[in-house]
Amino acid sequence: MRAAPVLRCGQLDSVSPFLYPRTPRVPPEDVKLLTLARDLQRRKARERQHRFVAEGVRTVETLLTSRFAVTGLLVTAGLRADERGQRLVATAEARGISVVDVSDAELESAADTDTPQGVLAVATIPDQPLAVPTGPARYLVLDALQEPGNVGAVVRTAAAMGVTATIALPGTVDMWNAKVVRSSMGALFHHPVAMRSWEQFSEFAGSTGLALWAADLHGDALDSLRPTSCPDRLALVVSNEGAGLSPQVAAAVSRTVTIPMAAEVESLNVAVATGILLYALRVASQTPRSS
Repeated sequence: MRAAPVLRCGQLDSVSPFLYPRTPRVPPEDVKLLTLARDLQRRKARERQHRFVAEGVRTVETLLTSRFAVTGLLVTAGLRADERGQRLVATAEARGISVVDVSDAELESAADTDTPQGVLAVATIPDQPLAVPTGPARYLVLDALQEPGNVGAVVRTAAAMGVTATIALPGTVDMWNAKVVRSSMGALFHHPVAMRSWEQFSEFAGSTGLALWAADLHGDALDSLRPTSCPDRLALVVSNEGAGLSPQVAAAVSRTVTIPMAAEVESLNVAVATGILLYALRVASQTPRSS
């Protein structure tokens, strides 16, 4: 039996490339976008780069209709073969946005989901300062909400209910987490969101005359609200179902409200509860006040 050949250092360059995994790559000038998208899976990278990733056809379509600055798109051959995908690519190219072709495996390596639908976009996180309200205003404050799907649904609900802006306090998941972006169904692209420390928010609330209310199981029943009891400028705090309000928030709120429920039901999902609360507050605010 013949012995297997021994490879010496000087011979490595001549080894057949088929001995090693072949890794097809996008052109060198486009590698940066793919690498950036992979890096943006981490919160620290999003904070450092001031960018985020949007996945899926519908989400990217909505992104392209917004004012957000889009860095580029990663697309697969499958997306280009689809009529809706072709329109999406044409829209991006009409805006002068770079569109990079990648393999399915390369797209999956940069995506948060197992099925990113053949497209992924990288965009700039906008600077959204909290504007001083000039009239009635409603703010939604997220106190340590940690589940990305819930936070995305809450943002979508806030946008639907006409909330002025949503503010995330420390302990809340990154608002530009890929799952938050996806779960918001595009609401993040037109509804203002801001991440603030408690001290920053408290100063803003004090300087703008915001009344601070919070959702709590032991609060006043929603059906007891009257038009005269709803402040023109109000911030509603919703918190983690298990942990409840943070100590500094609990000490600062002027009123707590709750949703009357059947005795055998202990609590509601935070996204569902937020929708009910915001709708009830909107109805109460729009009801004519008796003279």
